[in-house]
Amino acid sequence: MSALLPFVLALGVFLVFDGCTRARRTEPRVRNDRFAAWLAAGGLAQVRPLQFVAASVGIGIAGGAVALVVIGSSGVAVVATLATAAAPFAYYRARSRSLRAQRRRAWPDAIELLAGAVRTGDTLPAAFAVVGDRGPAVLRPEFRAVVSDHRVTGDLVGALERMGARVADPIADRVVQTLVLAHRVGGRELGRVLRTLSAFVREDIATRREIEARQSWTVVAARVAAAAPWLVLVLVASRPQGARAFDSATGIVVLLGGALVTLVGYRLMVRIGRLPDEARVLGDAAA
Repeated sequence: MSALLPFVLALGVFLVFDGCTRARRTEPRVRNDRFAAWLAAGGLAQVRPLQFVAASVGIGIAGGAVALVVIGSSGVAVVATLATAAAPFAYYRARSRSLRAQRRRAWPDAIELLAGAVRTGDTLPAAFAVVGDRGPAVLRPEFRAVVSDHRVTGDLVGALERMGARVADPIADRVVQTLVLAHRVGGRELGRVLRTLSAFVREDIATRREIEARQSWTVVAARVAAAAPWLVLVLVASRPQGARAFDSATGIVVLLGGALVTLVGYRLMVRIGRLPDEARVLGDAAA
């Protein structure tokens, strides 16, 4: 019994140590995968996360150097460095949202074309090829990728699920689940189901666009409210007295505090004025 107790204690210490170190090994990999998925959603599938971060840092240093030369205030240069370093993240975040909106608007036409091809007697791979050739331009690469994936692997279900993971859109999840179910169990009403789905999606898109148009003033007001204080700052800092005031420790603290308040207020106003994204069926891989 006296020999068993140290062994059990050592085993417990080893299990705790292994659990802690394994969590540390896997957490950066998960974060890296999410960052890579975010880059792919913004159109930078060939760019590695480390390359993107290094480029953002370089842009930030360049922006800070320009601000230091033009304005002559080190405090303003610090804020300019942070702002320009964050600019690529903001740009590709907006680009990702714009691409998702374009795909969302293109899905009804793609679904109707797919339904028409199925109705004429084409198989599902042939219908995908039709959409890849004549469908909406923003969705053609995805359907061509499905056709190529199916030719290589012979697994249509896997090709569809991989397309859903790449597109990362709730409408794409509906289409993928409908096509997977039709492929597995068969059915003669696939064309009618797709046309009904297209009508529902088109109505949902029209409703969302109307609400977004009415709430667009919130986004405009947030941008004006966020930009106005910094335009005043540039005018004040362009004078030698103002530049010297922002070079002090208190001035730098005021600038950083103002930047934090501006960022939080802007994000809060944009979030209030933006419709919530629909929950995905297959999981939000690109969030």
